[in-house]
Amino acid sequence: MEKPDIKVYEFELFKKETDIIHGVFAREGGTSIGQFDSLNIGINSGDEYSAIASNRKLISLKMGMKPLLFLNQVHGSDIKILKKDDNDLSENFEPGKETYTADSTITDITDMFLVIQIADCQAVMLYDPQKKIIANVHSGWRGSTKNIIGSTVDNMVSEFGCNAQDILAGISPSLGPCCAEFVNYKDEIPKDLWKYKIKDKDYFDFWRMSTDQLMDKGIIKEHIENMKICTKCNTDMFYSYRGEKTTGRFACVISMK
Repeated sequence: MEKPDIKVYEFELFKKETDIIHGVFAREGGTSIGQFDSLNIGINSGDEYSAIASNRKLISLKMGMKPLLFLNQVHGSDIKILKKDDNDLSENFEPGKETYTADSTITDITDMFLVIQIADCQAVMLYDPQKKIIANVHSGWRGSTKNIIGSTVDNMVSEFGCNAQDILAGISPSLGPCCAEFVNYKDEIPKDLWKYKIKDKDYFDFWRMSTDQLMDKGIIKEHIENMKICTKCNTDMFYSYRGEKTTGRFACVISMK
């Protein structure tokens, strides 16, 4: 049964779209205890599997008991494309389990809930209201350096005929420029991205980087919404690996009716 204290955040851009169901789930209202308190969905977080499974069911209930598609996220650049009448989907999809190893999913299938699980990384939700295409992207600092966001937009255009100017984008709570410290950035982050370093500090603005990566692919600024909630600064609301080390993962979910 759904707990009444589950908190879900929504993008104003998507709330205006009647075909979209989405949500960024805060950490409250689940069954996990201790450091994983309480709506943890991270299968590799170290939490009890029974608690994780129960939390995933709570989210499914909140989303209308529709199938949740999880990815085995590896901080890579692989994108899983799922199309209507896709044999791979019908043969391999297991609701509520990590069906594919990838860090981004794109689909034209309705009632399929795409889930990204994070604890400092960004989940970037994309929706083309003209072509009726959705995507959900897992972009941590490694994904950002590989521009998985831009690659996802490219695939929406090439595989589904989307026009980038029609696409709406939402950037989830994630590590903000106030806390994204990279003392070894010269070895970890390509030099062409050093322009996002905060002056006189070893901190990076990945929010601005993601916005630029979206706009570089043709998405207009007015179609991009960033919640601008730093996970490390708000561990009472969201999980943060940087802030807590041993912690859970929260869910970012999008689907089309």
